[in-house]
Amino acid sequence: MKIVLKIAIVEDENASAELLEQNIRQYSAEFQIPVEIHLFTNAIAFLDQYSAQYGMIFMDIMMPMLNGMDAAHALREKDSAVLLIFVTSMQQYAIQGYEVGATDFIVKPVKYPQFKLKFTRFLSKIQFSPSRKSTDVLLKTESGYVRLLPRQISYVEVRAHHCIYHTDLGEFRIYQTMKSVAQQLEPCGFAKCNNYLLVNLMRITKISGMEVVVGKETLPISHPRKNEFIARFVEFTESKKK
Repeated sequence: MKIVLKIAIVEDENASAELLEQNIRQYSAEFQIPVEIHLFTNAIAFLDQYSAQYGMIFMDIMMPMLNGMDAAHALREKDSAVLLIFVTSMQQYAIQGYEVGATDFIVKPVKYPQFKLKFTRFLSKIQFSPSRKSTDVLLKTESGYVRLLPRQISYVEVRAHHCIYHTDLGEFRIYQTMKSVAQQLEPCGFAKCNNYLLVNLMRITKISGMEVVVGKETLPISHPRKNEFIARFVEFTESKKK
């Protein structure tokens, strides 16, 4: 079963939104990547209904009521990992986007040759490129099943023979071994900071001494794991710049 890439476009100009959507759908058809596109005409409506379901968000900077830069700050309080791309006709404003973890910016009007190059790079950052298989995580809970993308998981901890998944959708307690979790998630950018904690390297905001900050959580790093863990983090961060 193919995973559908969900994309949000937050743009108050209909013509610009339609042009961007056309570029996305052209890429989708060319590389056979299923997409589901959601359009929002203002940032307030987008943020009010937001849940961590999107792999990619395209946001205009100059919008009424709430501009894209302020909306991005609010978005990061809800989701620190989602890929954010600013769309603007004024490049000087887009540079400020790096302060809120924006991946890049696209200049209006969007032209497909340039869009194609950038979109390919965006996909590689979320492990959804045409040449790579995307991985999702299926959790069997007491009430049913939950499917997550790796980026939605902050970290996993072992507690009383269960693995606790700390995610954007809440906590999920699953009866399984850390070894099985690590085998699935380590190829997706996760690493152990100690024997009972597996951390999403994309979610790390700070490493200081024997502690790592993941979102709003501060987690301990064990001495035996420290060097390898930091090396994995540096390698992962550098690979995202390419």
